[in-house]
Amino acid sequence: MTLLHDDRNHITALFSKVLDENIDTLSVLFENCADVVKRKLSVGGENKADIFIIYIDNMIDKELLEMNTLLQLFRDLQDMPETDKFDYIKNRGIQTVDLIEVSTIPELVGQILSGDTIIMVDGYDKALRVSMRKAPNRGVPTSENEVTVRGSKESFSEALFINRVLLRRRIKDTNLKMKQQKLGARTLTDVAICYLDGVAKPEVIAEIERRLNEYTIDGLLDSGMLEQLTERNTYSPFPEFQSTERPDKAAAALLEGRVVILVDNSPVATLLPTTLNSFFQASDDAYSRWEVATFLRLLRYIGAFITMTLPGLYVAVLNYNAELLSPAMALSFSAAREGVPFSVLVEVIIMEISFQMLLEAGVRMPGPMGGTLGIVGGLIIGDAAVTANIVSPIVVIVIALTAITAFTVPNEPFASAFRIIRYFILALSAFLGLFGFIIGITCLLIHLGSLKSFGMPYMVPFAASGINHGSDTKDGMIRFPFRRLSRRPLFARRDERTKLVRKEGSSGMSGMEEEYEDGKGEE
Repeated sequence: MTLLHDDRNHITALFSKVLDENIDTLSVLFENCADVVKRKLSVGGENKADIFIIYIDNMIDKELLEMNTLLQLFRDLQDMPETDKFDYIKNRGIQTVDLIEVSTIPELVGQILSGDTIIMVDGYDKALRVSMRKAPNRGVPTSENEVTVRGSKESFSEALFINRVLLRRRIKDTNLKMKQQKLGARTLTDVAICYLDGVAKPEVIAEIERRLNEYTIDGLLDSGMLEQLTERNTYSPFPEFQSTERPDKAAAALLEGRVVILVDNSPVATLLPTTLNSFFQASDDAYSRWEVATFLRLLRYIGAFITMTLPGLYVAVLNYNAELLSPAMALSFSAAREGVPFSVLVEVIIMEISFQMLLEAGVRMPGPMGGTLGIVGGLIIGDAAVTANIVSPIVVIVIALTAITAFTVPNEPFASAFRIIRYFILALSAFLGLFGFIIGITCLLIHLGSLKSFGMPYMVPFAASGINHGSDTKDGMIRFPFRRLSRRPLFARRDERTKLVRKEGSSGMSGMEEEYEDGKGEE
């Protein structure tokens, strides 16, 4: 094997015009590969030609191969000429549109491993690739992690070709481009860069391509590995990419001028650039009335703040700044903690770790069992801990509320960042009280203000509300009515920001509405 590969596992074998030499090369490359089907045949009349067919079992449509290809090769090639046999077989023997020539061994092997059928002809240093893929897949599944009340229930699949179709169905525009390349020296994983040509910024696309080709990696198995490989904010808990399993959300991102990266074998698409505000937007926000969408977004922002700060604020107030509490509340807290042998900080840490373990166990358990474990485990542990005077009831309420509010953020990687920041603020609050709490919030805001995602500031539109005619703030914490959202955000090119215009001659009101507006509808 080492004779046919370099130190980076790239195939170095050359295509030969002698068919038997090519067969020997492929035999060595696919040695001990029981799923690879190989067959040497002779086709044609008096001027017979030797051909070699190779494919991977169960990755192609065998019926299509035998009935539409092999049958034609034996039936329609009786007048085989003495010369130009390759072109004759290509034009007369294979009646399919998806047919291309392959002229290198590495490309040929890559096509075989991708599920295509290769036909080689003796006397020619090139081959024919016939697409007959029929790889096993689970079709178009239902979204499980990003559940919405209104909108599409479809989710991305592990098959790249299905994911591309899901985007094409939603954006029927020839400007929707999909650049595809292979990453991973051994996995040869297909990666597609999807964008709207003329809307997405060319410099962003060029930067993405540069980062994808910056490293040579052994294998790429999921989009999460791709994100970690290409991110620049390596030591920040906040993601530089936005992930989604919903094709309608990915299509909406494309229409905004963002770029979508699809990775074969991964049901999660990557959206970029991204901002803090993007993570708080759910898929069905655009499908709901602006009052409902605004209310839900405000709840998400409040929930994120609570899950990040509540334990630290509780520890700071009780340890250092109890004078902020009213006498009645101070007495209530004191009575609740009577008999508890641990300090407030130890209480919070015990319950926090317990709930995080329950959360992790619930995720790893099978679906119905995981939900039961989370509910029953939380109730039993919380009640037992209070009864045994290990923790106070107030701490159980604080930690439970913190755990619940974390799930209001519609993006799991982003919500996990707040869980990590929570411990940072808790540590500062435990040692410095409210002063440490304020320092923690200030450091967080400074950190967020310094982050960028492919050149886009993380805090847009909050840090630069006046740019883009102030239109980005209309889709921030408060979502304006749909008719008012006439411009694309900063993700798009400057000359392609307008996305909604009123047609000429349209006043926006029907004739009957105009009559009532003018007072003509009165009797």
